[in-house]
Amino acid sequence: MNPDYKEIESFLKEEVANLTGQPPESITENTVLVGTGRVVDSADLVMLLLAAEDFARDKMNAHFDWSSDSAMSEARSVLRSVGSLSRHISELTADA
Repeated sequence: MNPDYKEIESFLKEEVANLTGQPPESITENTVLVGTGRVVDSADLVMLLLAAEDFARDKMNAHFDWSSDSAMSEARSVLRSVGSLSRHISELTADA
């Protein structure tokens, strides 16, 4: 059974907290990942995305492609915040 949105969000919050050294309770669905006010630097973002890719593959048998041209767009990226990334991963379907 695939993890639900809350499980995915919890995983991402914990990963962000570990990468930034911030207390887990300070990371919310509105925590910014790319653009102005972001909490992670470029290297930490890559680490987070690698962890998310592994999570999608291992827990959902799904492929998370974070290398698209629009991925880093501040305005429309699924990487804007913890919540937008959580929603995107929760909408992935298992690989055929």
